[in-house]
Amino acid sequence: MNPTLEDGLRALREASEQAASIRIELDDRYLRAIALAEALPENQSGADKTWVWRMDRAFREHYKRAKPL
Repeated sequence: MNPTLEDGLRALREASEQAASIRIELDDRYLRAIALAEALPENQSGADKTWVWRMDRAFREHYKRAKPL
């Protein structure tokens, strides 16, 4: 089967119609946990997040040198 653009667009339309009917309810305990995490100093706008890039680089370097057993 060779999917066409129309096939792809139809699939997206169907998926978006299904998504509109999905309802996710978040309880107060979960919302409180999110609020606490967002209030942490390291999650504030302007906080230094350069550690993310350092960790990503170290991760990639480590696995670049990995060899199968």
